[in-house]
Amino acid sequence: MSAPIPASEAVTRADRKALRELERAGQPKAREARGLPRWGRWGGTLFAGQPGKYPGRVPWEIRIPRQIESTAATRGLYPWLAGRPLPARGPIFGREILSGGLWHIDPWEHRKLQRVGDCGIFISGVIGSGKSAAAKSLVLRHGGFGRPFVVPADLRGEWVPVAEAVGGKVMRLGPGMPERLNALAMPALPPGQDPRIWWLTVRTHWQELLENLGRTILEDERALTPEEKTGIEVALTEATGYDEASGQLDRLRPITLHSVVDMLRNPTQRMADVVGMPVDELRHTLRPLGLSLRQLTEGALQGLVDGEGQGDLIDPSRPATVVDISRVQTSDAAIALVMACTQSVIELAFVHQVQQWWIVYDELWRLMRFAALLRRLDGGQRRSRGSGAGTILLSHRVTDAQLGGEEARRAAADLIADCATKIIYRQRADTIAGTLEMVTLTDMIAAQLPTLPRGRAVHVVDGEPFLVDHLLPPKLPGEPATDPVTGRTLYRDEWDVIETDQVLSDSYRTLAGVEDDVLFDGVR
Repeated sequence: MSAPIPASEAVTRADRKALRELERAGQPKAREARGLPRWGRWGGTLFAGQPGKYPGRVPWEIRIPRQIESTAATRGLYPWLAGRPLPARGPIFGREILSGGLWHIDPWEHRKLQRVGDCGIFISGVIGSGKSAAAKSLVLRHGGFGRPFVVPADLRGEWVPVAEAVGGKVMRLGPGMPERLNALAMPALPPGQDPRIWWLTVRTHWQELLENLGRTILEDERALTPEEKTGIEVALTEATGYDEASGQLDRLRPITLHSVVDMLRNPTQRMADVVGMPVDELRHTLRPLGLSLRQLTEGALQGLVDGEGQGDLIDPSRPATVVDISRVQTSDAAIALVMACTQSVIELAFVHQVQQWWIVYDELWRLMRFAALLRRLDGGQRRSRGSGAGTILLSHRVTDAQLGGEEARRAAADLIADCATKIIYRQRADTIAGTLEMVTLTDMIAAQLPTLPRGRAVHVVDGEPFLVDHLLPPKLPGEPATDPVTGRTLYRDEWDVIETDQVLSDSYRTLAGVEDDVLFDGVR
């Protein structure tokens, strides 16, 4: 009787049992199998290779050691490798495609978890890709968390319905409009703040605004000279009568841009003494700056930001504030100047009102050519962290940041880099190379940007990409009603306020189907 097969020689316990049963049945093959040599486990695979000139090859089993890598390392080979979405904090925005999990955008909560370093969000996408709808859904849903939003310059009037839907304030600036914004309105003294320190804060804020406005308007956007910077400082002090007020803010004279422009064009002896030059020489030095700023009071921008009112029109307690400048149909430079003025007033209103709130800059491409205003916007974004603000920047293409000169491009790059969250909707194929210079993406992910459908975007959160669909509730049938008493539109759901591209399909904007007698009526 042959010796039993050692456990090391048998493949499985079931094989040993089958061999014993065959032996009891008197099968000779069983006895032969029981006497197999040590290589019997793989000997049966001899001549099991491919038939051909050299048969009989033994197929060795390949053994590869197990390798463990993080998704950060393997996404170079598999760019859409699914990981976990961001933690479920704040309002729901959509669904992460690869993991299937719900997607939340709440930079304040994610900062607490150290997932992001700031509360800035940069959104880019071609027309019709869904970037404006994303921004509006974002601020509307955060409103339920007690976070108001402010739009310093609504160039197309598309944010007006959003503000009205939540009961916010809408300021309409433009030719023929009764409202005017005073860019140099003295904000109320915050409780517990020393009047002298508050005055220095306000004057420094005004001086920075006027310096950037002057540099933008001056020829070649040259830097201001020390005499011009000091002239702006002493003009503000002289116009308000701060020296005579002895530090009492209630005794300061209310000022407007008219007051400062007059001081720059006709400086006083006291201003000349501070600068350290004769009055006539100072007048000659400040004349180009004064005439440039005069465009804001007597030129094409008259009646927009040169108001005389001193009331605080920007109330941080409102759920929304929108400055509608859609009636300002002038150059990009003029619109950029108005945006800078409204931004300045809003920053002063919120400087000591620490709370979580959004400030939205739409149509950012209007500013991309003006380095001074971009630097000011970037500085305001950095300072806004102290007041709890989150910034939303919207632009059609990421490459819009390359529209200006070298200094403007650097400022735009810094502005985008300071946004820890970047939401990239569909981009044109010829801008992908430029997009990669501004946003960190792999080549595989960037190649998908021109093919993204409407409402789908790549969310880059602190350098980590996610593919996200923006989700909306079902659209209610019919059209919004009108309140018979107030005349306000009664908005019912998000669809009523985020759909802003209706003008692209309005029938009166196309000549298709219009009869000749109607089209040429009055021309003959």
